[in-house]
Amino acid sequence: MRLVLIVICTLIFGACSLARSSAALFVPHPDDTTKQVEYFVEQPDGTGPWPTIVLLHGHQDSPRRGGQEFVDWGVLKQLARRGYLAVAISQPAYGNSTGPADFCGEFTQHAVTAVTSKLRADGLALQDRLLLLGISRGALTAGLIAGHDPTVTGLVLISGVYDLPAYVADKTPSVGKQFVVKTIQEETGGSAAALHARSVVTFADRIKAKTLILNGAQDDRTDPRQARRLAEAITRAGGDAEVIVYQDFGHRIPVQRRNQDVDPFIDAVLRSGGRE
Repeated sequence: MRLVLIVICTLIFGACSLARSSAALFVPHPDDTTKQVEYFVEQPDGTGPWPTIVLLHGHQDSPRRGGQEFVDWGVLKQLARRGYLAVAISQPAYGNSTGPADFCGEFTQHAVTAVTSKLRADGLALQDRLLLLGISRGALTAGLIAGHDPTVTGLVLISGVYDLPAYVADKTPSVGKQFVVKTIQEETGGSAAALHARSVVTFADRIKAKTLILNGAQDDRTDPRQARRLAEAITRAGGDAEVIVYQDFGHRIPVQRRNQDVDPFIDAVLRSGGRE
């Protein structure tokens, strides 16, 4: 559930087209321009626009560093060396992104789309080569965005929850899950409408992106059955989804292991366009 990013602010509301290194950039939040969205960009060599990968972190305990973690781990540079515009976004209330945490609700989703819209407008991101990769909380955000935005080409969802009403109703007594349920209720109010609106399965029939869903069989925070159900719902509606459940792992799937499946998937989607 931990993956996030923050960096010293050198450009505030600046043109991301000037960014060559992973310094923190900001755009105003479209729903409240007094709030800002922090993001980080690493460009490949050459001239854009490029196929683009957007990384969305999971929940982080203090310090909530947002997208900075992707920067510190060198993930953006690795992806840029492979020819991709690599972007990491700090979700609201994480890193230096301001505004309320709403457990992947519209405020969080619009923070992400504000960044992708700017990257496209600045001529950095290709219009038809956009892949969202979300981990845990970020997987939910990514899936919801893809359910509302048919221009998302690819989707990688790792260790996420995709049916919030079912998740909250299930009384599995794990400490990890109890924490997630408490957070959901605090950030959403816990109403049936709020949970329904934040469930990717609600919008599975609208997901046009080629989708890879990963989960650990021993995950004490999420349910791999939800990963399978989401893949089935996307496929049943005519979409393209694959699910992989790792029998030996829990919520944190080792990066080296999951990249054996994620890296070729990214290349297939972003180098071909992802859709037949």
